[in-house]
Amino acid sequence: MVELVVCISIMILVSTLYFFYDNLDKYYINSFTKQLAVDIRYVRRVNMLGDLSTYIYYDLNNENKSYILKSKGEIKKEVSLPNETKIEYGESKIIFRTDGSPDRRGQTIRVYKGNIKKEITIVPISGRVLLKEGKYET
Repeated sequence: MVELVVCISIMILVSTLYFFYDNLDKYYINSFTKQLAVDIRYVRRVNMLGDLSTYIYYDLNNENKSYILKSKGEIKKEVSLPNETKIEYGESKIIFRTDGSPDRRGQTIRVYKGNIKKEITIVPISGRVLLKEGKYET
């Protein structure tokens, strides 16, 4: 009986660690996409106030893939992608006009790792930044 209880306890412990790791990946991807959406909204707001030197661009050349928030020629923030996470985007530079619309065109940014997928959409006409969450997730 003791051996059975010990065996079941070990199986429960191992399965708990696996679920924790999966939730940890989801947490990292959620926090990255939320931070990216906040930074895009910040760039939009600053650009609408007339500061067109503020923008976001992707730095995917090095091992530590990231996006960089630049303002007046200086790097203000650099946020790295979580490990083994991929990102797809339309334009390599995110900047807005003074009316709030995207400089070039709208785009959808996809961040994913395995079956965890998040999307940020920049609406073409209005420039609104939408984060696909909750019931709209796939």
